[in-house]
Amino acid sequence: MHLLIAHCLKLALTLLPVMAWLTPAPGTHSSAPLADPAPQEVREEVNKTITLAPGSQVKISGLNGRVKIETSNGNQAEIHITITASDRAAFDRRPLYVEDTGNSLTVRTDEQRDRDREWDRDGRDRDRGYVRHETLLRLPSNINLDVNGINGGVEVGQITGTVGINGINGTVNVAQAGRATKLTGINGRVSVSLASLGEDGLRISGINGGVELRIPASTNAELDVRGTNGGVDSELQMMTMGTPRRGELRGTIGSGGPRISVDGVNGGIHIKRL
Repeated sequence: MHLLIAHCLKLALTLLPVMAWLTPAPGTHSSAPLADPAPQEVREEVNKTITLAPGSQVKISGLNGRVKIETSNGNQAEIHITITASDRAAFDRRPLYVEDTGNSLTVRTDEQRDRDREWDRDGRDRDRGYVRHETLLRLPSNINLDVNGINGGVEVGQITGTVGINGINGTVNVAQAGRATKLTGINGRVSVSLASLGEDGLRISGINGGVELRIPASTNAELDVRGTNGGVDSELQMMTMGTPRRGELRGTIGSGGPRISVDGVNGGIHIKRL
């Protein structure tokens, strides 16, 4: 019995150094690498008020999100934009610029950087995060407006100057424009009212949705609608030309004048009195 106890004590003394090597000392940490912390969403706001002279040119481009433009009398313009990014790196890769002079205002992202990479519908730069813009502009009504490259719907109030809209991934609604020269490349329904036609007329093309165009009953114009996937109807009196066909309509409104050209529309076209 005494020999067995002595043997066990000897064995325990032999194992103690090995156990001490395997077990971390109190207060020490495991050498296994720690996971990187999850990226934090970034949210910043742009709030700015400027003065614009009558007839100023306003350009908006490269935004990812819905754009709403309210208008009023006066010369004050308010810019309110909320920017949300998946992380700081994504935010810095797609900077927003607000540039103004006494007779112009430009709101845009870095166009060169946008051309160098492809953005998906949610504004995600493939594997490198997203940047989204929530845009509200309150502008004088006596401006000229150019909107292009917007990944979201566009809503515009009454404007007495010219309006040009293209490259929109969403619906477009213009309450009233003094004149409009071009509405192209729109992936959604289009509704626009025109106070008058300019000398350059109006071109509507590449619309993936129905089109509602409201113009004064006193309008004098040449209408040329072709290549549309839907019916065409007009409330305005006109003298038609050629044999009527589905998706096509050519004729003279009033005594004729600037051309209203419509082509490549995937939906019906409705021309109504303003």
